[in-house]
Amino acid sequence: MSPSPHSVLVTIVERTRETGEAVTAREIALAIDASEAALDEPIDALCACDLLEATARGYRPTVTAHELLALDVDFEDVLVVDVVEE
Repeated sequence: MSPSPHSVLVTIVERTRETGEAVTAREIALAIDASEAALDEPIDALCACDLLEATARGYRPTVTAHELLALDVDFEDVLVVDVVEE
């Protein structure tokens, strides 16, 4: 079973705040007790929603990810996000 995108995102945000560095899939897997292969789907989904950015050294949360987590919503609720082109 894959970890939830929410738990992956929270883990990446927390680790990035602690270290200031991008977080590798291995670090995420160890932090949430999952296999690296199980992270493929949630990480791909988070990148597709522009909540994560893949870098040469791992993954970084975007500004949008920080703003979303700051809303402190219950992720079992439905959340509608309006994408606005600039």
